[in-house]
Amino acid sequence: MESSEITSQLKHLEALEKFINERVEERVKEQSKDYYESEKTDQICAALAKAQGEFPVIVTNRTNNYLFRQYSDLDIIMGSIKAALKENSLSVTFQQKLIADTTILATRVRHESSQFIETRTRIIPSKNDIQTYSSNLKAMKRHSLMGLLNVTIQDDRDDDDGEHDMKTIRIERTKGTGINTRYAAKNESFEPITKHQADELQYMLSNYPDIAEQILETLKVEAIADIPRSKFGSVRDQAKTIINARERKQ
Repeated sequence: MESSEITSQLKHLEALEKFINERVEERVKEQSKDYYESEKTDQICAALAKAQGEFPVIVTNRTNNYLFRQYSDLDIIMGSIKAALKENSLSVTFQQKLIADTTILATRVRHESSQFIETRTRIIPSKNDIQTYSSNLKAMKRHSLMGLLNVTIQDDRDDDDGEHDMKTIRIERTKGTGINTRYAAKNESFEPITKHQADELQYMLSNYPDIAEQILETLKVEAIADIPRSKFGSVRDQAKTIINARERKQ
């Protein structure tokens, strides 16, 4: 075999090897991607549209002491929508993922066609123990599920935003306890509380994870450290009021 022929074959083999390596690399990158939804979503979108039209009115079964209002917990919500999901070949899964030392809750709605959509949120409990973590996890599951499925809770106090705001103002003037008066997250300063203020609240709420959960839910933040600095005084004062009331009953 002539040297020119050998050289030609070697070049061909090099080109083939390069092609194979590029395809392998593309495949690895493709498999490593972490999507929020499947490549196709036509079937799951159609099923979700139908299921949402079949969701019943969801009743409330819990009280938020900060907003002075009722809400529905995860068990009630899941029990209310389970039939509509099943009828339309849909299911919901919750997965906890550790990404860069941060625990992420991935809430995914799946269709029998294998199509899916997903939403994610950080899990940042106010205290590092299993009870507080479980409480925060359940709250985040509820929020993620409601957002992903567009589930709303019927409440007559939500019928008129202006009237609800005035009711809250009247409650505060009468009882001096509402931390959420005139509060709108989008209008608040983005400046969070200081580390010293966060440590103070963490210490105060260390034995009351349910109160910490209600604070986060009311102010629509994920962690104590994210609380707007402008709300620190009212959050601290009302937390003290509720804790003192509980301790007097013991």
